[in-house]
Amino acid sequence: MSESSLKQKTIGALLWNLLDRMGQQVLLFIVGILVANILSVEDYALVGMLAIFSAIANIVLDSGFSAALIQKKETTAEEFSSVFWFNLGMSILLYGVLMGCSPLIARFFNQPKLVELSAVIFLALPINALTIIQSTILNKQIRFKPLTQINLYSMTVSGIASLAMALTGCGVWTLALQPVILAAARATLLWSRENWRPQRTFRFAVIRSLFGFASSLLLASLINTCFLNIYSVIIGKLFPQKQLGYYTQGNKMCDMGVSLIYGSIQNATFPIFSTIQNERERLIRAYRKTIRFTAFITLPIMAGLFVTAGPVIRLLLKEEWWPSIPFFQLLCLGGCFTILTAINNNFIKVSGRSDGILKIEYYKIAFTVAVVLLTYREDVLTMVAGLVVTRLLVYIINMIYTAHYTGYRFSMQLMDLLPYAGLSILMTLLLLPIGGWIENQLLLLVTQAAAGTVIYIGTAYITGSKILKDSLELIRKKKGHEQ
Repeated sequence: MSESSLKQKTIGALLWNLLDRMGQQVLLFIVGILVANILSVEDYALVGMLAIFSAIANIVLDSGFSAALIQKKETTAEEFSSVFWFNLGMSILLYGVLMGCSPLIARFFNQPKLVELSAVIFLALPINALTIIQSTILNKQIRFKPLTQINLYSMTVSGIASLAMALTGCGVWTLALQPVILAAARATLLWSRENWRPQRTFRFAVIRSLFGFASSLLLASLINTCFLNIYSVIIGKLFPQKQLGYYTQGNKMCDMGVSLIYGSIQNATFPIFSTIQNERERLIRAYRKTIRFTAFITLPIMAGLFVTAGPVIRLLLKEEWWPSIPFFQLLCLGGCFTILTAINNNFIKVSGRSDGILKIEYYKIAFTVAVVLLTYREDVLTMVAGLVVTRLLVYIINMIYTAHYTGYRFSMQLMDLLPYAGLSILMTLLLLPIGGWIENQLLLLVTQAAAGTVIYIGTAYITGSKILKDSLELIRKKKGHEQ
């Protein structure tokens, strides 16, 4: 693949992934805000208690085989079919195990209703198992357009159904059925629009051969998922139920931005970088561009969300949710490091060293345990601040391992990040005082958003940001082509 061809493929993949993620997050945001203003904080807390179990089950369901199939240069129909049957069997087993454990989960949180909720929420597992291979094939073939359309259609169906249930008084069942409806709509569209069908064959040798690469990713993903969700368990167990509701809402809103950015970049670049995995110097150039682009987009967005958290939540959510503002702000800070860590993990995966990601997760366990032990006796916000510190420490370790496995040196990555970090900090410092001058929340939000955009883009232009110049050049070329 030539340099220009690689660039065009990457841009095309990024655009479709951005459209996919942006469309999903916009729909999720609109529906989420409307539903949150109907349901109670306690409803979100109940579903938040089950979040870690759903997340872990979905990781085990895939077992790292999707990434293994994408990373592998040549794949066969037999490999896809064997993984499909493995996923389906695993989903049924997981559903049975989780249902058996649901009384224990309910007893742990002292919430009997969790038994009934578990029976519904975990139904998404076997439905999701039906779509993993179709999605993997589309990703491997870099066919992001149909995947984007399917995701947006299914998200629309799920959103409309959720809003209807909330308005008709379904309460917490609205949140329980939402992922099930989403999974069912997505499965229906993928099976009706894509031609791939599994063969009636299963070879354990195929699973064993792929598991060499997938096993490290599986264990790393499990640790990462526990790390991301363990605070829901601790807060739900040690603090009043409403505190978990505030944390869940703040995390949900922050995760929209985080998922939009790193999901788009990660999904687009992994299959493309895998095609040039043997060209080290070319890969490092591509890595540097990816990190610069990620920092250019991520840091000002998360800084902007941190600054505008107050007016955003006060304008969009009822007063019952306003205590979630500081949770949202802290999680936005941590989100910066989550995104950059995920992008670096992509680089390590491309190099075929999934064991490196696992080693990083061991550090994550140590940091998390230490911080939790230091903060669990304090208030909830102190615990969440500790989570932000943990994510920063994990990112530093991640940079060291990325340098070791890919040749993308620590100092090199730091230099690629610092200009955009500096601009984002400057923007934040200039925007924060505005909050003390303007009382009207809508005017405050508009002023901070407009001023932040002008400050960041203007300063980036004056200081000669190459990423900004490349983006402007791309827009000019596109306009010229259309004319």
